[in-house]
Amino acid sequence: MDYKSSSKKLDKVLVEHDVQLQLLAYLAAICRWPEPETLFGAKHLVPASVFYVNLRGQFESGGTRTEALADAIGARNLAYRHTGRFDAGALDKLDSVKAADQFNYRLNKHGGITANSAEALTRTEFEKMLDRVETQLREMGERIFSGAAQVDPYRKGKQTPCDYCDYQAACRIDKWTHPDRVLRTKTVDETD
Repeated sequence: MDYKSSSKKLDKVLVEHDVQLQLLAYLAAICRWPEPETLFGAKHLVPASVFYVNLRGQFESGGTRTEALADAIGARNLAYRHTGRFDAGALDKLDSVKAADQFNYRLNKHGGITANSAEALTRTEFEKMLDRVETQLREMGERIFSGAAQVDPYRKGKQTPCDYCDYQAACRIDKWTHPDRVLRTKTVDETD
């Protein structure tokens, strides 16, 4: 878990393009720990989830005071909902009451997780995501080791890291003339 002072979500496009890997990299590194028993007291580690937790909460506005007070506990639980990815097969260990308020998923009428619950992954998908992150980190390290260290900001829609950067004077990127790397969802051929 990564505790944040505001709301944050894993963005599929930013993960695919090596921009948002920190939380996933932590879990991938722990999974490869050579002797987990010395650090965690376990012989084998099985990764199950990665989450951001908003410490301030994100409260939705209610219709009326009566409606807001009627489900104050539910509203509080939803305000601090974890966002990230998790192995759907580990749901019993993560959410034993299956209230779907702490983690972002929905159950169908048969008690299974609905297909459109984007944060719930199959075990295979979850492991593939962690393997991909490890590959991305290795490739990034190889590029840096080979000398590739240019400043090359991205743009995703209207979002760009330059808007929040304290080092614009050092990198000297002219936002008016520099062509940003435009990030889009990769096709299946690009990701395999």
